[in-house]
Amino acid sequence: MSGLCPGCAHVRILESDKGSRFFLCELSKEDGRFSKYPPQPVLRCAGFEPASKGKGEG
Repeated sequence: MSGLCPGCAHVRILESDKGSRFFLCELSKEDGRFSKYPPQPVLRCAGFEPASKGKGEG
């Protein structure tokens, strides 16, 4: 998967029963500048912070 979201500290990756993956931006809960489910791929984002290993899955 390309783009910034998969490697961001603020993402929660959700997977449907059919195997589709959705990137939920946790920043959207507190800041209206961020889309809840941003269109992919996101190439630039003011809120991007690199995730530590294992973060974002689940």
